[in-house]
Amino acid sequence: MDFQIILLPKDGYWEWLNACRTYVMHYGVNLTNDPSTAARYMKPRQVVSFPSQIDGFVEGDIKRWFEYHHDGVRLDPIPVDSPQALRADLERRIQEKDRYAQKRKPFYLLWPTEYAVITQPFGANPQIYSRFGFPGHEGVDFRARTNTNIYACADGEVFEVHLNPNDHAYGMHVRVRHAMGYRTIYAHFQQVLVSEGQKVVAGQVLGKADSTGASTGSHLHLTLKRDGATMRGETTYPKDVLDPTPFLVWPEQSTMKSMQVPDWPHERCLVGVHGRVGEPLQEEDFKVIREAKLEAIKLESTEPVESVKRIRSMLPEGEIFLRLRMDFSRSRVEPADYVRQVAAGMGRYYRAGIRYFEINRSPNYEQDGWRRSWDDGRAYAHWFLDVQARIKQTYNDAQVGFPGLSPGGAIPGLQGDSLTFFHAAEDAVHAADWIGVNLYWRTEEERLSLAAGMLYEEVLLHVPEKLVVVTEMGNPDPDVEPDVKSRQLMATLHALRNRDGVAAAFLYPLSATEGYQSLACRLEEGGALPVIRALGQRTF
Repeated sequence: MDFQIILLPKDGYWEWLNACRTYVMHYGVNLTNDPSTAARYMKPRQVVSFPSQIDGFVEGDIKRWFEYHHDGVRLDPIPVDSPQALRADLERRIQEKDRYAQKRKPFYLLWPTEYAVITQPFGANPQIYSRFGFPGHEGVDFRARTNTNIYACADGEVFEVHLNPNDHAYGMHVRVRHAMGYRTIYAHFQQVLVSEGQKVVAGQVLGKADSTGASTGSHLHLTLKRDGATMRGETTYPKDVLDPTPFLVWPEQSTMKSMQVPDWPHERCLVGVHGRVGEPLQEEDFKVIREAKLEAIKLESTEPVESVKRIRSMLPEGEIFLRLRMDFSRSRVEPADYVRQVAAGMGRYYRAGIRYFEINRSPNYEQDGWRRSWDDGRAYAHWFLDVQARIKQTYNDAQVGFPGLSPGGAIPGLQGDSLTFFHAAEDAVHAADWIGVNLYWRTEEERLSLAAGMLYEEVLLHVPEKLVVVTEMGNPDPDVEPDVKSRQLMATLHALRNRDGVAAAFLYPLSATEGYQSLACRLEEGGALPVIRALGQRTF
């Protein structure tokens, strides 16, 4: 996975920002007007995009500035000189499903697997590859689970097929010759589906992924070469090896070819709210639910089952999600203890027709188990898998969800970094029936960049076969006026409404008892009413 940040000039920043609005909402990228921030952002996995034909950066030629001060940062210069031209270029990228405008180049590589995740970049681990005469990793490794498709990156002709899985470091592999002297090598196959001399087109299936050869797990290794590249000085690597990364077209989720479609009985993202926090729903809450004609609601497992039946009669076509809550703040909670405590109550909800269950919340947050019941994402994955297996023994068709994480970076003693935790919990992510995501922001700029919700895009690209549920969303800043929060919520709901792979989005919460801060739309403050009216009228 790489991370994109758009660098804009400080002069006229808001006009430049508005030019990026559609692109930012589509891809969930970040924005800044500080080159040093862009250079540090998620280094070394970032892509820095910027308008390249302007004099608006105090650093001067910004491309040259990066090459001098931060050599190695991947740059995406956009040849425009005005906000209007930038808007047109970015909207063209969206229309052409070409995030970095790679298809405009004479030669480019389509994404070769069904997962938009790079597991080992080009040039990594020089201590390993120096023994083979390379300065570092001589290709790019892509996530490719066993028996999933491997695709040709460009039109060409197969000039070599190696079928023995044991006598070569690449195992079973395929080599393809392309125009302009380029060649690609696809390694570690389980099965090859093409033959030598066969013409192939970009996107054609070459075979099935595995871990044959010198490999420690199923993935695809891709090497790019160009005849004479080493001699001409196009690369510092021997044997004409080039870095494939600048040639890759970042995949759109909608273009993933053979990935199974998530099982969701509705055609779009349902819009709902998280129920009352701190105590069961009150009469005023039921009045709002009825007025809003909600499509979904998420409840705590402290909610009486009678409330579920009442909501079901009010929302016969809607979906009800349930968060299985337990106190993790005092002592270590073992999987058996958790299931023992929540299972009896879960049975009542299950018999009332609920099938979507979230396993507590924010497991990277100290109050919700981090550093007490598990130390990191990997340990949490073991805990989650144990809980899921125990639940499925009794409720076999329950849809068990990986909970939304507390977004953002590491806060010592309070929370673990959300992205690090998510990737370390990979086994649980792949086993879960759906994935929860929390989206929070404090400023309009942050909402547009989805900085606090970066995990949202990470989930959609990392596991495109999974349903994503925005389990919590809102602006938690108490100094922002309720009507401003409402407008921000409506704009975000509009962006989520028809986003592929997003099943439901829950405003958090509908209301709150004394002592709880309502993060999105607390009724007592009037923040919910404009949103609720719009929900009833479906104006978003």
